[in-house]
Amino acid sequence: MIKLLYTLKKEFLLMTRDVHAVAVLFVMPAVFIMIMSLAMRDLFEQHNTVHIDVLAVSRDGGKAAQAFLKAMEDLPAFKFHLIEKEVATEQVQEQMLALDYKFALLIGENFSAFVDDKEKGKHQKPLALFVNPSVNRQTQMILTSALEGRLAKLRKDALVDRLGQLLTAAGMDAKQFKAPEEDQVEVRYAYKGTAQASAPPSAVQQSVPAWLVFSMFFIVIPISNTFISERGQGTLMRLKSMNVSRFSLILGKMIPYLFVNALQVLLMIAIGVYAVPHLGGTSLTVGDSLGGLILIAGSVSFSAISVALLIASLARTTEQATTIGGVLNIIFAALGGIMVPKFVMPGFMQEIARLSPLSWGLEGFLDIFLRHGTVSDVLPESLSLLLFGAVMLTWTIIALKKQRGV
Repeated sequence: MIKLLYTLKKEFLLMTRDVHAVAVLFVMPAVFIMIMSLAMRDLFEQHNTVHIDVLAVSRDGGKAAQAFLKAMEDLPAFKFHLIEKEVATEQVQEQMLALDYKFALLIGENFSAFVDDKEKGKHQKPLALFVNPSVNRQTQMILTSALEGRLAKLRKDALVDRLGQLLTAAGMDAKQFKAPEEDQVEVRYAYKGTAQASAPPSAVQQSVPAWLVFSMFFIVIPISNTFISERGQGTLMRLKSMNVSRFSLILGKMIPYLFVNALQVLLMIAIGVYAVPHLGGTSLTVGDSLGGLILIAGSVSFSAISVALLIASLARTTEQATTIGGVLNIIFAALGGIMVPKFVMPGFMQEIARLSPLSWGLEGFLDIFLRHGTVSDVLPESLSLLLFGAVMLTWTIIALKKQRGV
């Protein structure tokens, strides 16, 4: 026990001498959390202040075209900029690309005739949409669906106007058919456990767990610096001559960095709860299960430290360890939904993402922060992380046994 205490004292002293490597573990995720939470804020807000600019040209001066443009202006995601109708089609495309607009909408001369179902408007499509090649397919489909929906509403209203007398004779009120269409879909958010929340998910609830898990696995930098330095200076050999077991050596290295990871969790949560709202973002909600939070945080920490110890035991230099550890961490993060959300990945990539330990940690934290889960909800991810860490730790012990002087 005394030997373990002295080993712990040694590790804490070494950590104070490598304060720059330890500081990275706190500064990096803090900066990422604040930047990404504020950058993605409007994507999660109900009152979205971000819009996509659309260049609009109306070749039809009728009331139907004016009503159509007015209806499109009500879309919060898009902002229409009307230019002169005399502009040639080629110039419309040139202006769209020059101004870096994502779309250009051309309302044809036959628009009003098409709405009124006249013969003149039946042989040519009333709308033409030019799309910037940089726009993804999903955004294009959103605008296209909105245009088609507003156009269909205009045509229905025009039909009601033409049938006005017939509807009146039949005892029906034509105004009911032209009433604004209300949203008939009630959006509800699914939460685990018994907790319920009326507020939608926020950007900070996505950013904090993602970059927290990412930074916890970067513990490989300070661990490698101290471990490889001790091995090169013969410190590990002297500890072995003092009958300090490999188990005590590994445990003495794990406990201080478990403490560091715990501080990371507390600091990142504090940034999400207090700092991000102060900068204009949304406050982080930490869920209702302290036990679940402790379990998933401890599991991620154990797994991250075990991986770091394995890399440090196999690498010959600190440069090798930090390079290998950093590259592996970035790959695991990219595959695990840290950098790119898993729901936008193709199916086979989502299956590959299940193999990343960072994905297990992220899902566990999301269960607590976002889905209001409990201990039982994070148990599968926690067990996977603990098992993965145990395998890495076993491999570390085997690697140390094969090395001389350790």
